[in-house]
Amino acid sequence: MGVDSAGSRYAPSTGMTAKQLCEYDDLANSVCLDAYLGFQTHKMNTKYVKPKSKTEAECKVIIERFKHHQQYERAYSEMLAVDIVRSFLLNKDQGEQEIFRNHIFRYLKMFDTRSGFEIQTCSRYAMEGNLGGKICATKDWLKHDKIEMLIGCIAELTEQEEDELLTPNVNDFSVMFSCRKNCAQLWLGPASFINHDCRANCKFVSTGRDTACVKVLRDIKAGEEITCFYGEDFFGDSNSLCECETCERRRVGYFRRADPRSPEIEKGYRLRDTDDRLHRMKSQAQVHRSSCVGVNKNMNGNGSFFIQIEKTGIFEMAI
Repeated sequence: MGVDSAGSRYAPSTGMTAKQLCEYDDLANSVCLDAYLGFQTHKMNTKYVKPKSKTEAECKVIIERFKHHQQYERAYSEMLAVDIVRSFLLNKDQGEQEIFRNHIFRYLKMFDTRSGFEIQTCSRYAMEGNLGGKICATKDWLKHDKIEMLIGCIAELTEQEEDELLTPNVNDFSVMFSCRKNCAQLWLGPASFINHDCRANCKFVSTGRDTACVKVLRDIKAGEEITCFYGEDFFGDSNSLCECETCERRRVGYFRRADPRSPEIEKGYRLRDTDDRLHRMKSQAQVHRSSCVGVNKNMNGNGSFFIQIEKTGIFEMAI
């Protein structure tokens, strides 16, 4: 079962191997996001060649048209006329072409007026050169809602594939270790553009064997960024280098050195935030005691990290 233009629930499997996910995701986010955002998003291919300006202009027009007409098949047909897409599919069989089509549809959902979110440029993170992406809500979301059109894709990695596909500190930004399956896995697709926050408003939840979306942890207002918690040591020990909005507000992480927190700010923060946080932390503590903890490479090469993906009461490693 493929991903259809009506926004139906997702197939139990993407059908992609780790190598295919790398290749298909690089091209899909290139034609759907890069020209639209105006900069190159993350790529798994370390030798990735930026498309010509003409190609980027064609892709941007296709996305702008899709935002207006909302016809998935029409947008995909237009993409098939773009040189880099036509060349990529030239030697692919029907099954491979269908898998790629489904992946393009996942990215087109980022521009679907029914999705409830959109991708925007983000200048917050110095580790990304102050130029990256973020996912923001375009409508109000309520606690326990699932943002089902915001999809992430997972593919298991053998040790040989790790050696072949990954370059430490270059393209291992989106690799996870699953303690349930005891193997490394790739984490790509639209949901991989969700940024971390130490007080995230969403969490990842499984939607199939190798896909996930996000579940809302507390009410989200239109215009608010959608965030997930990557782990306690993703940005250095105890997230000492974290640049998230919560760390900036608390004057901790990356911001501790630049502007130590004053007693007035600390007192004001505690008055606003402590009561509801205590209840949430108690709930999270119960989760952490039953969850897996794994160690893996990250983009800085200096810590372990994990994202929890909830599936039938169990928590798996993801990123």
